[in-house]
Amino acid sequence: MNTIALPKSAYSEILKRQARVETAISKLQETVEEIAYNEIKPSILKRLEKQSRLLDAGKGIKLKNMKEYRAYVRSL
Repeated sequence: MNTIALPKSAYSEILKRQARVETAISKLQETVEEIAYNEIKPSILKRLEKQSRLLDAGKGIKLKNMKEYRAYVRSL
């Protein structure tokens, strides 16, 4: 494992930037969910919610492409 030495101020700035990015992503996700909620079919929404619960439980899987992803979502 490689170790990189950073000044404390640079490391602190990286952590602050990461927190801002995570907040922005969270807000973006909420906005997209609000917009898309009424446009997504209930059956697809159930599949995506199930996939989200599985990922939250640490049961994620690796897929090679969108074709595999679509097949996976259909199988839920």
